[in-house]
Order: sequence, then structure tokens, then C-alpha cells
Amino acid sequence: MRVLVIGKKQQMHWPENVVKFLPDGYEHRLFLYNHKSIRFVLEKICHRNRWIRRAAAFRKQIQSFSPDVILFVSAFFIPVEFYRVAADFHSVLKVGWAGDAFGSGVEASEKANLLDVLFCSDSGYLKNAAKFTCHADYLPLCADETVFKNKHLPHTLPPFFAGNANPVRMDYLKAVQTKVNIYGSHWNKNFLIQHNVHNRSLSHKHLSDYYNTSMAPINMTFSKNIIDGLNFRIFEIGAAGGLIIVNEGKDLPMCYKIGSECVTYRTPEELDALITDISMSPAKYQEIANQGYLRTLQEHTYAKRLEQMFRKLKEYEKQRLK
Repeated sequence: MRVLVIGKKQQMHWPENVVKFLPDGYEHRLFLYNHKSIRFVLEKICHRNRWIRRAAAFRKQIQSFSPDVILFVSAFFIPVEFYRVAADFHSVLKVGWAGDAFGSGVEASEKANLLDVLFCSDSGYLKNAAKFTCHADYLPLCADETVFKNKHLPHTLPPFFAGNANPVRMDYLKAVQTKVNIYGSHWNKNFLIQHNVHNRSLSHKHLSDYYNTSMAPINMTFSKNIIDGLNFRIFEIGAAGGLIIVNEGKDLPMCYKIGSECVTYRTPEELDALITDISMSPAKYQEIANQGYLRTLQEHTYAKRLEQMFRKLKEYEKQRLK
């Protein structure tokens, strides 16, 4: 099977990782629509015309590669011009994998209706997807286990959080009295005076190092793009052997057993109490971290997720041909 993957360069390394972890026996090509060539930079002054020009290059890729599947990664960020090109190739299966809320706009509907299958990383998206003509299914995010590795180091460093600030995250971390190392953008140091705040991002390598050594790598899924779903970070923490700490959500029990593979909180006060308990008695949480790590390797890596995707696509094709 030939798979043409289209996505945005370095968007959480998502499209690159899809190509990297495709199952054996799948030929592939990767088309990054925002490739930074000199010509592309010059085309920026033409605004929408730049997507038309890149879409023309996408058409040539389809013609030269003759894919069986075109996979749109982070589907609703990709400009509609690329969907219109793909629609001209009627025998090719058009598949989207969405990790972003796609709204109710006319352009979003056009994108979805030009797909055959839409995989949603958030089960909350499925309600919106029901109005589209494509077949929609749930497929959560995952971890690159070659980057987020468990080095089996002692988890002795202070609690840790990485992510960009928003009002809800700010309030939750404000409630935590234990000192937390915070990395990301737009954090108010004066509001979070009890913590070590660093207004800069970390590379994946440094994130993995922190997940391997922090006694409490905190995760929060409070984001405008998340309804019920899980972000990449929960799986990355698990792959690196860190304790999965996350706010309760509808999709979490579909991926991990609460209490034995991860721990949860519902309020800022519960987060504070949980981090205090972990800091005082880290050993009693080690087995939960171990079980979360094993579950992640068994089900939630890119290799596992793509196997799941293509099993679902084969079932879809069988049903469609009946």
C-alpha cells in the first residue's frame, strides 16, 4: 500500500512521525505544505495564492506517487486547497487525523466532506463530525517511544509542568504550594511567586529528561482544542516512565486505568493535595508509574497507533465494498 502523508512541518513532529512509524510493507511519501523554500517565502506576500501554488505541487506528488491513501495529519489546520486537489483523485482513499477542534465554518465542513474517513483524537469531536458525510472514528494521540524513553532513573527532582499559560492552568498551579518547575510561554511569574517559572520552551529531549527524573510531571488538558480528549503529553510522560498525573476527563479511562496506571485530580485543591502527597511519599506512586509505562508501550506508541489506524481502514474498506 502506498501512503502519501501531508502535514505542517514540525507541528509537534506529527506528520514526520507518522511516516517514521508506518507499518512494514507501506510505501510512503511526506508532503510538508509549509516547506521553507525561498520561493515559498516570496509567495507569502500573495497570501492565499501561496496555497494554490503549493497545492499544485501537491497534485504533482499525487500524480507521480499514485498513492492508495492520502493521510491529512492535523487535518483541520491544512488549507482547503489541498483537499480540493485530493478530491480529483477518486480512487484514492482520503483520510484525516484531527487533533484540533474543527468548528462549524463552511471551510471546515468542506474539508471534512472531501474526506472518506476522519479519525478524531478527542471523542468529543465525534458529535460535531456526525454532521459530515465522512466516516468518523476515535483514534487518540500517542508517543514517539524513540524520543520519550524510560531511562529507569530515580524520580527525585521537584514537580514539573511544561506548557503554555492559560487562565485555568494558572489558577491550578497557583493552588499548588509545593514548588514546581514551570516551562512554557506567557506565564506570570508574579502570580506564581512560589514556583520556578521559565518563560521558554523545552526540546523533546529535555522534556524526556524531566519526565525521567521528576517525581511529579504534571499534565493538564485545559485547552480550547480539547473537549474530552488527551494531549500528546500524557502519552509522552508514560513512555518516559513518568507518573501520569492529569485532570479527569471522559477519554482517560479508554486509555489508562485510573488509580493503577495514572492518578487524577478534579479541582485546584485536589491537585495541591495530590502533589503534596507525591512529594512526601513518592515510593508509593512508583508502581502506578511502572504500570502506566507498560500500558503506553503496549497500546499508545506511534507504531501501535498506526497499526490500529490501518486495521480500522481495512475494516472500513470491507464495509464500503459490501
